[in-house]
Amino acid sequence: MITNELGNTGIRISALSFGSMRWLSEEACYAVVQRGLDLGMNYIDTSTGYVGGQSEVWSGHAVKARRSEIYFASKSHWAQAPRADAVRRAIEGSLEKTGLDSFDFYHVWGLQSRDVLDQALAPGGTIEGIRKAQRDGLVTVGIGFTFHGDAELFRAAVDSGEFLCTTVSYNLMNRKAEPWLDYAAANGVGTIIMNPLAGGMLATRGGKAPDFLCDGDRGPWYGALRFLLANPSITTSIIGFKTLHELEEDVQALEGAEALDESYRLGLITQMAATKLPEGDFCTGCGYCRDCPHGFDPTRFMQAMRDFHIQGLPPEDLPAWLQAEYMGQNPQELLAQCTECLVCEETCPQHLPIAAEIRKAKAALD
Repeated sequence: MITNELGNTGIRISALSFGSMRWLSEEACYAVVQRGLDLGMNYIDTSTGYVGGQSEVWSGHAVKARRSEIYFASKSHWAQAPRADAVRRAIEGSLEKTGLDSFDFYHVWGLQSRDVLDQALAPGGTIEGIRKAQRDGLVTVGIGFTFHGDAELFRAAVDSGEFLCTTVSYNLMNRKAEPWLDYAAANGVGTIIMNPLAGGMLATRGGKAPDFLCDGDRGPWYGALRFLLANPSITTSIIGFKTLHELEEDVQALEGAEALDESYRLGLITQMAATKLPEGDFCTGCGYCRDCPHGFDPTRFMQAMRDFHIQGLPPEDLPAWLQAEYMGQNPQELLAQCTECLVCEETCPQHLPIAAEIRKAKAALD
């Protein structure tokens, strides 16, 4: 297993590691984690809300007998624990769910404005609470931040000196964060990549999947992961493995990856540009928006719209596309549930214009 140093910590993390947002069951989680540990993976990222709140439970159970072999990270949203006492309760509650005595890393999620960052860093704020938990042995290594903001805010968080690592969304189809990765690395902060396969769009063949990323019977996931492995600013990429088969496939990308260089990486960027596929921010299927107060499912809808745009279909085909996506249902009736209350947009980490897309779909169906 290829390992990389996490910033200036002296800790080496496996180049591929476990994301825990997409576990299918506790049994699947256990099987994947055991095999990954056997292969040398040594980092897992969890959170309070993943898999209906079960991710921490299942992940903790999966690693407990082999706790010394893995760095375990969890996190909470800043808005849910904005003060020191609240984050302490969050940490204790998460540890109880995992059945573990401590976390190695604890991440702050939701630093989406300078005001929020300042509040987190202020006396009595989130960071103070995590530092106290660290002194008490509940967090053994340090603090990270999971980021969905802008470049200026990212630099401010790194410059604060409080964080050992950052987790950012980055892949061959969305390279907005590339300068941030270099900035973090230059300042001794480790970089952890989420959405390395663009929410699954670079995981399987078919449609307009970029064939140049494939290698024989290896699908586009192969080149997509090697693109990340070729970047020296990246410490690890967390992958939401669902099955052992996915794990066994993805680790093939490590073969000979030590020799990948900048020319290889730039070559893939050039080839991706030639495909004319949409690039930038898009739905990754995280599900944060799913709890609509009016019963609509924005996650399913935004994934349908994402795929429509990726296929490059003309606007007049949108009604037929939606009818096919909602086979056996009336998409007009489903979309009518949306009142544009914007709760979904407030929870979307990609800051997508969900209401505008819904209006577009309603107009097309009308």
